[in-house]
Amino acid sequence: MTSQAELDRRIRDLDRGLSDEDLAEALLTLAQRPGRDARNVLAHLTAAWPAGDAELLDAAASLAARHHALEGDAPRLRSLLTMLTLRSDIARRLGGEPRRALDDAHQAVVAQAQLQGEAVGTIWREPMLESRDAAVALGVNRTNREKVRRYRERSWLLGLPWARGYLHPAFQFDAERRDVFAEVRAVNERLDAKGDPWGVASWWISRHGRLGVRPVDLVGTDRADDLVVVADALLDPIG
Repeated sequence: MTSQAELDRRIRDLDRGLSDEDLAEALLTLAQRPGRDARNVLAHLTAAWPAGDAELLDAAASLAARHHALEGDAPRLRSLLTMLTLRSDIARRLGGEPRRALDDAHQAVVAQAQLQGEAVGTIWREPMLESRDAAVALGVNRTNREKVRRYRERSWLLGLPWARGYLHPAFQFDAERRDVFAEVRAVNERLDAKGDPWGVASWWISRHGRLGVRPVDLVGTDRADDLVVVADALLDPIG
């Protein structure tokens, strides 16, 4: 009977060119050894398996399925063996790209991009209206986009470029008046929503030190006038 040491050596040497017959004998002997746990069988089968060899994988799965703990499970075994033989490639892919040394200028650009990405993600968490829905919110037919376009062009309405159109933060619309809130219109116009839509959007949803809250939280409240005051303060020359 083949000794355990010899069997282990033959399994470790699978990638050194054993013939199909030798391979089958080694695997079959291993699979038929009484008392061996199924996990041990799989561990030996994949210890030195040449990745990408479909025929050997098929043979291994078929032979291992004869083990009392694995009987009749050849398809699943083949899938598992494939995953195990490819685990190094999978690990490299999941690990991501190597980190490269960046000079100060590159680091600054990356840091700025990360901050901008976080800001944009925060903006997108706000409810948005497409142009057709914004038209309805402004009291016109959903197919009539002219009023929406005119409001954007005059910086009365903040519209964020997206795909081939715009998305409009929903907080701007006064449902009772079917118009933009007066304080929103005033602030958007002062801060140039048309020229700097992302900057203005960020201002609306970022906590303001003087206000103690996000400006968007004061729209339609009895503190709405404070929004125009702090927006004007941004435009006042210093000194």
